Amino acid sequence: GEQGRYQNINQETISTAAMCNGESIDVESQERKANPIEEKYFSASRVLFLGGIMYTVFIIGLAMRSLNIPALVGGSVEIDGLSFPIEASRGLQIVGGGTRKKFTGGKVYTAGIYFDKEGTGSIVSALEPEEAALDQDFFDEVASSSSSKAIVLKFQQDVKAAVVAKDVTGALSKILEETSSDQFSKALGEIIPAGTDIPALTEISILCEEGTVTIKKGEASSSVMDETICPAIFGLYLGKSPVSKDIKDGFVSGALSKATA
Repeated sequence: GEQGRYQNINQETISTAAMCNGESIDVESQERKANPIEEKYFSASRVLFLGGIMYTVFIIGLAMRSLNIPALVGGSVEIDGLSFPIEASRGLQIVGGGTRKKFTGGKVYTAGIYFDKEGTGSIVSALEPEEAALDQDFFDEVASSSSSKAIVLKFQQDVKAAVVAKDVTGALSKILEETSSDQFSKALGEIIPAGTDIPALTEISILCEEGTVTIKKGEASSSVMDETICPAIFGLYLGKSPVSKDIKDGFVSGALSKATA
């Protein structure tokens, strides 16, 4: 009505003045300024739309974490907030992993489990049939396989070296001969000496290759030749009573995702 006619006249006046000054004015923006209720509606719609996208991404992220499925990030995967390369040295490929936690629930380190191409292929092939059974025999075969494999530990927080050494060697001493256990303990002590701290984000890898175990942190490395140690180490994480159920479950989830890809 009368008010709309005045509004059109005002817009024409503004537009004409702008043209005279060599400027251009967005009529749509002028209309929204003339109608603050409509402007608020458009702003609210944009906020709701962007909020919906962010919420969807958040829910997907939670679902992936709850299923222990590694999230792809370029040439790496993310496990519990830490990045692991999809392919490590010697052509090893990550299968899956999870986090070792304290009894109180605090996160100690996140582990990525790697196998060579042949070993990864064997794991995936064993899981492809619909009738495939994930019984303990499957995990025992994986742990004792002759494939080159590795466990990469990335620490979630600062930890005493003595605590980590006791956690690993204490468990190994129950399943290894004393000589083998002592050899591994000595090699580990050369990499993480007693009385020192392991800072958060430190990476320690345990590589198994042709009967030799190599522990590495940065440029430092120590090796032990003993064919019984590697199956025992992998048995700690994939055995019937794993030191971390989260790591074993994450290995399974990663393997199944490869089998169904």
